[in-house]
Amino acid sequence: MKRLLLIMLSVLILSSCGNGEEDDEMENDFNGAAFISSLSNGWNLGNTLDANSTGDKLNKGLFTEKSWGMPETSQAMIRAVAERGFKSIRLPVSWHNHITEGTNYTIDSAWMARVKTVVDWSLEAGLKVIINIHHDNLSESQMASTYGFCVPASSSSQLKITSLNYIKAVWRQVAEAFREYDERLIFELLNEPRAVGTAYEWNGSGTNVINANKIIMDYEKAALDEIRKSGGKNATRYVMVPPYAASPSMTEGWALPSDSASGKLIVSLHAYTPYEFCMSDMSVTSFGSSQKGSIDWLFFSISSAYTSKGIRVVIGEASASDKDNTTERKKWAEYYFGKAKALGIPVFLWDNMATLDNQRSNDPGERHGYFNRNNLSWYFPEIISVITR
Repeated sequence: MKRLLLIMLSVLILSSCGNGEEDDEMENDFNGAAFISSLSNGWNLGNTLDANSTGDKLNKGLFTEKSWGMPETSQAMIRAVAERGFKSIRLPVSWHNHITEGTNYTIDSAWMARVKTVVDWSLEAGLKVIINIHHDNLSESQMASTYGFCVPASSSSQLKITSLNYIKAVWRQVAEAFREYDERLIFELLNEPRAVGTAYEWNGSGTNVINANKIIMDYEKAALDEIRKSGGKNATRYVMVPPYAASPSMTEGWALPSDSASGKLIVSLHAYTPYEFCMSDMSVTSFGSSQKGSIDWLFFSISSAYTSKGIRVVIGEASASDKDNTTERKKWAEYYFGKAKALGIPVFLWDNMATLDNQRSNDPGERHGYFNRNNLSWYFPEIISVITR
């Protein structure tokens, strides 16, 4: 009996060990799932570090942070976001209007220092942080007068080479600046990369989107390689990677890039769903079965394409515009964020501080204000309570 028990124990030990690669993969899966879960739901510092202008190649200086009407970000603001129950923050950053010379696309040191200050405040508040390249995506015609990148109609275009050089230069400098920050800092390669100014900029399919996604994949692979080769903590940092326009549906011809780190890539999506309720149509102000159906389809699609295959997803932007329908927007938040949580998908609330009452936006589909940064109060605490619950 003793000998039999020893044999059975030996078999059990051997069968549980596996090979080293399998063990590493299992550990990466476990750690990655735990990390994504720890992001919980997050908040966007919208229209602030991403505020920008086009039309010339002059360094605009630190003024841009307030150029779209936002107050200057303070440590108290960041603390208030954390104290309200958010676990993560997304800091959209535009770089093209902070370039001091165009040969190496050198970023203004004062701007880099400002971005680092806000990142540091966020980490000190206990938040995980996302930074990116945000409004640097231009039309082909804008490339002549503004630094940045575009998604040209032809993959052989000189504009693609110029764009690649810009993206690589920005990420080379950002990676160097943050190379020793721990994994609580996440890099998002691009924001809604798309063919700006085209008929298919926001809604397309077929050849145009396939060709655009191939170019975007080249950009993202080049950016990822710059990050990884910079060393330090960047060698294994989590990196978010979006398809065309960060769209859950415009993914023809797109795939995640190959990566020297294992299990560190996250698909980055944006979903203001259902669009008629969340943004465009002022006549759609109620949340009912039709709106639930749109959200069901969204998360079914994400599950089918990604999460059911072990691919991690973060929804970097979501919100429902203020149409004087707070009760209905609360219903939307309960359903949307509940569906996301069931799939283990963190969602980051977009916030541009615009509401119907303060009229900060003339576009009724762009009233995504939740946090009054001037007095550190919340416009719709009942909606925020749902999201942070």
